[in-house]
Amino acid sequence: MKSHKVPVDYSHVHDNAAMAQKVEEGLPVLDVVKFGQEVGFTVDELARLIHIPPRTYARRVAARSRLKVPEGERAVRIMRVYDRARQLFATHDNTRQWLNSTLPALGGRTPLDFAQTEPGAREVEAVIERLEDGVVM
Repeated sequence: MKSHKVPVDYSHVHDNAAMAQKVEEGLPVLDVVKFGQEVGFTVDELARLIHIPPRTYARRVAARSRLKVPEGERAVRIMRVYDRARQLFATHDNTRQWLNSTLPALGGRTPLDFAQTEPGAREVEAVIERLEDGVVM
């Protein structure tokens, strides 16, 4: 019997109150794993994006532990930016391609690189909004 991959809904990442509570309680690392599997990020990419050494990330996954608050904040930020970009670019492939493209609007940096801080993530979201409004960049 063929198993069907059930799409994971990440629209909840825009519910700031709910996500704040999850981060404060310790975001389950398996939430990040599921996100990565759904969107196509490798384990090493996820570890880099949330600033955890790959071996530490692997241990946390094996132990099914929770992320520390700063790690959870970074994970939620990446999930939120990714979901926002996917709304515009429709497919995971198109979204990942855009997130990894250097953009003049971001000083020649990629959206994923620029989104490493909260102000940077907000600027990436502003770029997405301008693209949705038809502003050529």
